[in-house]
Amino acid sequence: MTTPNIIDHIRRTYTDCTAPSCKEKNCALQLDNATPNSLAIIHGTKYQKAYGLVEKLCDRMVFCAQHGFILAVVELKGGGNIKMSDAIQQIQEGLAVADSILDGRPVAQWLPVLLYGGSMKPYETKLLQSKSVKFREERKVIIKRDCGAKLSAIL
Repeated sequence: MTTPNIIDHIRRTYTDCTAPSCKEKNCALQLDNATPNSLAIIHGTKYQKAYGLVEKLCDRMVFCAQHGFILAVVELKGGGNIKMSDAIQQIQEGLAVADSILDGRPVAQWLPVLLYGGSMKPYETKLLQSKSVKFREERKVIIKRDCGAKLSAIL
């Protein structure tokens, strides 16, 4: 299956779980340089409800076929208190779901992303930097950026 067909497949199969953007309340990931035809965005809460998952998922799973095939698993936190261990777990669960959606298809690059609109306490920052998440056989530390960050700047 070619890369554009993967995007079409995700859109058709998960119609009830898609989202038009990577935005939650006052926090967003700008999907610059990505054409609408190259994107499929899964809304974590809608997926969780549709498939009866107990585990909380990240806010969005972004599948992008603009430049190779990129997967961004994104947790959006506009501000206020954040329980970092929950955010890390939500991203990890999102990676597991994205892997099952992809069903073994190759991914050129994957990005675990936390967008946060507030200031973090030092222990939260330390926890975020000390924990990694796993996708297939690779581990990465979660990328933390401010709300409104551009996908192109994270790549």
